[in-house]
Amino acid sequence: MNKAEHFDLDSLSMLEEVMEDEFPELIRVFLVDSAPRCDALRQANDSQNSDAVREIAHSFKGASANLSAVRLAELCFEVESAGREGQLDGISEKIDAIEQEFSKVQSILQSMI
Repeated sequence: MNKAEHFDLDSLSMLEEVMEDEFPELIRVFLVDSAPRCDALRQANDSQNSDAVREIAHSFKGASANLSAVRLAELCFEVESAGREGQLDGISEKIDAIEQEFSKVQSILQSMI
């Protein structure tokens, strides 16, 4: 899997250098915290709760950006924006894309621990 398709490699490398021995723990925390977000996002969308969709996507976006997972952060931003505008039509496909991207990001990050 090509890491450059999913991460800002320069930022990720810098983060790894700065965090040193704490970098694996940062990855673990991200993975544990992020795994339930996909389900929560889907549930919020199923209940047509645009505020919850916005909040969950916003949080997921920030966590993803902090780890330089730029594609995942971009997808979360799109869902966050839709939630902010109360436009949840078609969001299910974007949530599918978030789940698929998270799976790829998860695999890459686990290989870095």
